[in-house]
Amino acid sequence: MRSSDVVLRLATPADAALLAELGARTFRDTFAADNRPEDMEAYLASHYSPELQERELRDPSRFFLLAEVEGTPAGFALLDEGAAAPGVSGRRPLHVDRLYVDKPFLGAGVGGALMRRCFDEARARGHDVLWLCVWERNFRARAFYERWGFTEVGETTFVLGSDAQRDLVLSIPL
Repeated sequence: MRSSDVVLRLATPADAALLAELGARTFRDTFAADNRPEDMEAYLASHYSPELQERELRDPSRFFLLAEVEGTPAGFALLDEGAAAPGVSGRRPLHVDRLYVDKPFLGAGVGGALMRRCFDEARARGHDVLWLCVWERNFRARAFYERWGFTEVGETTFVLGSDAQRDLVLSIPL
C-alpha cells in the first residue's frame, strides 16, 4: 500500500459509532498489554461510545480526521483548539488529542498521512504550534513524533482507570 492510497476526510456526526468502535479497538490494541484489564475497561467505558463521540463531533472547538484505505477505516486523529498544556508556547496552539492507526494499517503510511493533514489543518486554521501528549512507555509513538520534529516541553498525568501514568508533552512550532 502507498500513502497515496489513504483517503482523509473530516468526520461528521454520522461517523460517531464508527469512531467509537475504531477508537476503542485501537486504544485497546495499543495499550492493553501494558495495563490492567480493569483499568482499560474503565477508561474505554468513559471515553468511547457513540454518544460521547457524537458530542465531540458536534463541539466546534474539536474536529476528527478519518483515514480510510479502499473504503475501510484505517485510523483517525482528533484535534482540539482548547487550552494548551503547561510548557506549550505559541499564540494559538492546536492539540492533537488522539492519533490512532488500526493494527492492520500500522507501518503503511496511514499515521504519516494523518500527521501531514494535522499540520495542514493547523496552518489553514491559523494555529502557530501543534502539540500532543504521549505515554512515556509508548516508544513506537514517541519515535514517530520525533521523526516529525516534535520536542519535549513538559509532562502531565494521564489517568487510565485507577492508574496515574506519566505522559510527555511534545510540541512543534509551525
